[in-house]
Amino acid sequence: MKTAQRILLTATRLFNEQGERNVTANDIALELDISPGNLYYHFKGKDGIVSALFADYYRELASLLAAPLIDDNFLDQSNPLERGWLFLTVLLEVMYQHRFLYLNQSDLMQRYPKIDRGMRRLMALKKRAAAQLATDLLASADTIPPTARPEYIADSMAMTLMYWLSFEQFAGGSLSAQQSIHRAVLQVLSHCAPYLGEKQGDFFAECELINTRLLEKPPS
Repeated sequence: MKTAQRILLTATRLFNEQGERNVTANDIALELDISPGNLYYHFKGKDGIVSALFADYYRELASLLAAPLIDDNFLDQSNPLERGWLFLTVLLEVMYQHRFLYLNQSDLMQRYPKIDRGMRRLMALKKRAAAQLATDLLASADTIPPTARPEYIADSMAMTLMYWLSFEQFAGGSLSAQQSIHRAVLQVLSHCAPYLGEKQGDFFAECELINTRLLEKPPS
């Protein structure tokens, strides 16, 4: 593995474990057992590393968020909730791998203008994807109360996507990656749960059972 890639992987791990603000370029070099000069040869200090990590993350997440909007067959009309569950799982796996971006996102957005612009664009993409998910999930609902407008539900889903990882950090506790991701998916979809038809309701009940079983397992 090339040194630049090793630097990015190590920085991601340290940022996720300790928080981006608490890790210096020297900490990353020490963890890799390389000189600070070698690190600076590849990146312009920690700012360069953070910018490179966000650029990679943005490309990957933006591509995923565009998928349900581009591919009309992504959401199987016979079981839109199951397809939505799979989509959110893939999305949150990427977010979890770069969770340091969400644990202190306001501070990062203030210090890095490119991250600020990128996060705002990602939020817009999340709202669009959530709107399609909500529309498809509610299409087969038995009844939808007048107050349950899809755009409001989509906003709640997007907000949960944006801030759930930060909420979990403040709530405390030790969950494995799989448990954390599964719980986040459940929380996002819960905004649609009261309005789903019988088939989707049965599936959501099954998802709750899976979530409970996962949370009963000790963290890995």
